[in-house]
Amino acid sequence: MTELLYMQDFDVESCTAAIVSIVPALDGRTDIVLDKTCFYARGGGQDWDRGDIKHGANSFSVEEVHVDENGIVHHLGNVTGGTFNIGDVVVGLVDKDRRSTNTRLHSAGHVIDMAIDSLGLDWIATKGQHYPHLSAVEYSGTWESNTSDELRLAIERRTNELIGKGTENRLAFMSAEKMHTVCRHVPANIPRNKPGRVIIYGDNFGIPCGGTHVRNLSQVGTVSVPKLKQKKGVIRVNYEVEGTRA
Repeated sequence: MTELLYMQDFDVESCTAAIVSIVPALDGRTDIVLDKTCFYARGGGQDWDRGDIKHGANSFSVEEVHVDENGIVHHLGNVTGGTFNIGDVVVGLVDKDRRSTNTRLHSAGHVIDMAIDSLGLDWIATKGQHYPHLSAVEYSGTWESNTSDELRLAIERRTNELIGKGTENRLAFMSAEKMHTVCRHVPANIPRNKPGRVIIYGDNFGIPCGGTHVRNLSQVGTVSVPKLKQKKGVIRVNYEVEGTRA
C-alpha cells in the first residue's frame, strides 16, 4: 500500500520518495509506483493530480494517477529526460495550479453541504462531481419544486456567507463509531477496522473524506449555484467556482 502524504497535510505539494516499481503501462506509457506520494489519485468525484517526478537531471511527466484495489498508487506518464530505476530516491512535484483548482472545487461542494445543513434542509449528500467542466452535488431528501429558485438563491447566498467567514478546517482520525459525534452523515461503507479521516469544516461540521481540501474556507472563492433540480428522486445542485472553469 502506498503512503498517502496528503492525508496528513492540507498543503503538501511535493515529496521525497523511493521508486518501488517501474513498468510499461498497457497504453504504451510508463507506470511508476512510489513508496509514498503527494499525488492525488482520481476518486470521490475529484480529478487526479499532474506534475513531475525528478531524480537529478532525470524527469518523468505525471499525466494520470490511479489507485488500485490494494491501495497502490500508479503514476502514469512518460520519461522526458534520462532514466529511472527501482530504488531511486526521487522528488515528486504536484502541478500547483491544477491541485488548487481541484481542491477549491471539491471543497466548495462541502461548503454547499454546510449551507444546506444550516438552512435546516433534511438533504443527505449521496454523490459529488468536482470538475472544472461540471461541478454538482446530489442529495436524497424532501423537495418542494415550487420553491426551487428561492432555494437555489438561499443555498448560494449561505454558501458564500460561510466562505466569507474564512474559518479554518481541521484534520482528525477516528473510528467510524466516533464519526457519528461530529458528522451529520457517515456512509455505511466506512471501514470499521481502522481509524478514518474526517475533515472538520468550520467549527463542527465533520465530513468523512479522503480528498484534498482547503485549509481555510476563504481559499474557495465565490460560488454560484446556477441550477437546482430534481430527477428520479435525486436532488442535484449544480455549482461553479470563480476562476476554475475549463
